[in-house]
Amino acid sequence: MKTHIVRERLPNGLLAVAISRPWASTAMFCVDVRVGARFEAPQDSGLSHFLEHMIFQGCDGLPTPEAVNEASERLGAALDASTTRDSTRFEHWVAADRLTESARLVGALLGSPRFASIESERAIILEEALDEFDEDGRRVDAETLSRRALWPASPIGQSVIGELAHLRRFGVADLRRHHARFYGAANMVATAVGPQSVDELMAITRDALGRLPAGQRTEPAPPGALPEGPVIDLVDDHRSQCDCRLVLRTPGRADPDAAAFALLRIALDDGLASRMHRRLGGELGLAYDQWALWEHYPDTGAFELGAQVSPGKVRTFFTEAQRLIEGLISAPPEGEELARVRFRARWAIESALDTPDGLVSLHGAPYLYTDAPPGPADRIAAFDRITTDDLRRVARRLIEPRGYVACCVGPIDKATRRALRAGARKFGPTDAAA
Repeated sequence: MKTHIVRERLPNGLLAVAISRPWASTAMFCVDVRVGARFEAPQDSGLSHFLEHMIFQGCDGLPTPEAVNEASERLGAALDASTTRDSTRFEHWVAADRLTESARLVGALLGSPRFASIESERAIILEEALDEFDEDGRRVDAETLSRRALWPASPIGQSVIGELAHLRRFGVADLRRHHARFYGAANMVATAVGPQSVDELMAITRDALGRLPAGQRTEPAPPGALPEGPVIDLVDDHRSQCDCRLVLRTPGRADPDAAAFALLRIALDDGLASRMHRRLGGELGLAYDQWALWEHYPDTGAFELGAQVSPGKVRTFFTEAQRLIEGLISAPPEGEELARVRFRARWAIESALDTPDGLVSLHGAPYLYTDAPPGPADRIAAFDRITTDDLRRVARRLIEPRGYVACCVGPIDKATRRALRAGARKFGPTDAAA
C-alpha cells in the first residue's frame, strides 16, 4: 500500500496537508505556526513559549484546562506542543476514528483560547525557566548563551523561554496581542495523517480550521551579521560537570550545500561508529554525554559539538572538538565511511516515513517556510551525489573565526580560561589540509 499526499491552500490562507495511510490504526493532527523567539521584540522575549502553554488553558466549549485534558485524552494521547526559535507545533496522536474530534479540538484551542488559569500556568513556566538560571538569577544555560553569542544582532539568538522578569509580567493583553498577530491561518500549516482517504482528511481540516481568520503571513527577522569572533563565553557555576559547546555559524537549509552539512554532522555523530564517539568516547573516555548537531533554519544555522565533562577535561574537549572539525578537511569521509554516512542519512529519512510524526516532519512542516521544499526522494538523491571533495570544500566553510563560539558553563579555572582563548586563535586547517 502506498502513502497518498495532497496539499491545498484554503481560502483563509492555511496550507492543509493530507497524508493517507490506509493500513494505519492511529492518526495525527498537527499544526505548525510561524512564531517563536525569532519573531519577538526584546521586551516580548519568551512570549511565544508562554502563549503555547496558555493555548491549552481553555477555549469556547471547554473553559478550563481540566476540561481540555479530559477531552483530549478520550481521543488518544495527551495534546502536545513545543516552541523553537522560529515555530510552534501543536500535535495530537489519536485513534483513527477520533481524528475529526481531535482536529476540532485543536481548531477550537487555536481559534478561541480563553487564557484561563494564567497565574497557575505562570508558576509552571517559571519553574521550567529556572533550568536556565542559578539561584542569583544569572543565566547559566550553555545552549542559550551560545546562541546569543552566535546571533548577536538578531532576535533568533534570544532565549526561547525568555527572561524571568518578562515571565512575571506577561498578562492576558500580551497573549491576545501575540495571538492576533501570529495565529492567523495564513501563518500556519496543518497536517492530517490517518487511514482515511486524502479527500476525507482534507475535509476534516477544512471543518476544523477553515473558519480561522486569515491574519497576515509574518516574515522572520534576518540573522544579522556574524559575531566579532572568535567568542569565548565562560560562565563559572557550581556544578560537578561542565557543559561545553563549540558552535560554528553556518548557512541555512536553503543553501546549496545543505546536504553536505548534514552529512558532515552524521560523520561526527550518528551512532557509536561515528568519529566523535570513537575519539572522545572509545579512545579518550572523555564523556558519557556528547553530541554533534546542525541546527538549521531557512537562512542560517549552528553547527555544534558538545559534551558534559568534568572540569579537568574541559581543555581536552575543546582541543579535540577543533581537531574533529579540522579533520573533516584534512581527511573527509571516503570509501566505506562515506557509504556508511550516506546510508545513515537515507535510513533516517526512510525510518521517519513509518511514523505519523515523521511524515509530518517530512511532508508537512517543511512547507511552513517554503513553497517547494525538497521531498524525501530528492533529499536522498542529494546525499548520494555528495563526494569526498564536496565534503572537504563544505567543511572549510565551517572555518570562519568570526563565526566561532566556545561556551562553557561550570567550574572553570584561570589556566583553562587562558588555554581556551589561545586555542580559539589556532582554529583552522593546517596548510597541508587547506
